[in-house]
Amino acid sequence: MMLKIKSSYTLLFCLLCGINLLSAQNQEEDKLIFKALQDELNRNKNELYLPGFDKPFFISYTFNRAHSFEISASLGALISSLESPRSSVASIRLLQGNYHLNNEFKYYGQFTDIRMPCEADYNIIRRNLWMGTDIVYKNALQEYANKTAYFKENPIAKGETYPDDLSKIKPVVYLPASKPAFHFDRRKWEDNLRELSAIFKNYPDFFNSSVNLGGAEIDIYKQTTEGSRLKHSQSYVMLSVQASLRSEDGILFGDVWSTIASNPDDLPDIEELKKQIIAFSDNLIRLKNAEPISEYYSGPILFEDDACEQIFSDNLLNYNSLFAKRKLDARESGKTLEKRIGKKIIDSRLTIKNYSSLDKYKNISLLGAYEIDAEGVVPAQEITLVENGILTHLLNGRYPTKYTTESTGSSRYTLSVGRISFTTAPGTLHISAKDGLKPEKMKKALIKAAREEGLDYAYIVRKFAGQASLVYKVDVKDGKETMVRAGNFSPINLPKLKRLLAISAKERISNYILNQEVLTSLICPSAILVEDIEINPSELRKSKEPVLLFPLKRE
Repeated sequence: MMLKIKSSYTLLFCLLCGINLLSAQNQEEDKLIFKALQDELNRNKNELYLPGFDKPFFISYTFNRAHSFEISASLGALISSLESPRSSVASIRLLQGNYHLNNEFKYYGQFTDIRMPCEADYNIIRRNLWMGTDIVYKNALQEYANKTAYFKENPIAKGETYPDDLSKIKPVVYLPASKPAFHFDRRKWEDNLRELSAIFKNYPDFFNSSVNLGGAEIDIYKQTTEGSRLKHSQSYVMLSVQASLRSEDGILFGDVWSTIASNPDDLPDIEELKKQIIAFSDNLIRLKNAEPISEYYSGPILFEDDACEQIFSDNLLNYNSLFAKRKLDARESGKTLEKRIGKKIIDSRLTIKNYSSLDKYKNISLLGAYEIDAEGVVPAQEITLVENGILTHLLNGRYPTKYTTESTGSSRYTLSVGRISFTTAPGTLHISAKDGLKPEKMKKALIKAAREEGLDYAYIVRKFAGQASLVYKVDVKDGKETMVRAGNFSPINLPKLKRLLAISAKERISNYILNQEVLTSLICPSAILVEDIEINPSELRKSKEPVLLFPLKRE
């Protein structure tokens, strides 16, 4: 017995030693990477110029190290299992001119990427930066000449002002303590996916199904001639399930379910995942046997859960919504809501705020939390974007626009492994409602609104997924719900959200990857009642049955 105790302490001691050694090694590699970036940056800042031309006024080097993996399984068998070794890439941004007018024509956070060694090697990092910077500098000189020529031929009208090409910021040093270790047990998750995907053997109607797991841990180092030195660390893992089937009337449709976390250990346990996959599968089977919407409808619709969240996301988190955007010609903002600042854009009961560093809400972790943005700007912890339905502010990076001149610290690194880029995105967007109804009263409000319009029925939509959307026909007399297959919905845009019939007081909290690029969190009402939405029956082409039955179905 004493021997076992001694062995356990020995194992623990070795494990702690290993963690300390790994931490020390990581710190040494961090120092080496920053030294290589700084040394090459200093040399180019002082010596990079061609006779007859000015030196660059701004240079930044960004270095990305990433480790990624992807596993896929179907019907209990492993389809693929890939785990990349730690790979590296760097990005060079070089600006000729000044803050007011520089060589950039395209205003987005993607610059020249160059390959880097897998190992943190000082000499190779400097060599590759030297080679890349030479090319970028010569290109910048040509771009700046073209841009200044353009403005000579197209002068700004008298009385108009031209916003700066880049806003000035105070340099920041941000070197946070290391995050908790990213634990990825490849063999464990291969076994988990085999077990989870085997569930679909019980559903022979699904001719195509799979369970997939993907993720990455990414460290980003940045050094600029302004004096900023930054390190960002981000990680994610997403488990997704997909299945396809054919309805009795020959319509092909499928659906996807997913869950996301910052670390594999934070995903639901396998028993909970099994429950979710079974519920997902049972819903698809019910849809297979559901009647399609067969007649035109115009009237109130209650949007709940996923459907409600998607409506808010589609209208407020698309590229032309709550984000300032600079046009490519560098003169005016692109098509956004900027010209509507000070005007009502949504129901007056709604207020929208952006939180940057809020990492938990009602004991749920928020993956959108961050302390500093990709350009070295410390964001305000809270920014009100819409107050009582009135647009007051937009999120922006360091590209000033006519109506949004200051950075809100909203440049976010994308989850790219093979390249470096950033885009304007929120941390956590919180859409709060005053005078919201209790969840159980929302359906009553729907029935009342339908009855007042003389309708015999109304609809509840709980998820948008094409033909796999979760749509329920509600009888006005008794409130009975019947699942139906979705039709074609009229657009549910911002004008439709300016006067809502009812809003739920209950909130929904979600984490996801915005535009498949940036970790973002959304807190919004769990349901909204929209006054007048049209639904037309879908006209879908039916597919022919396979010559032979799906093997599992035959058996």
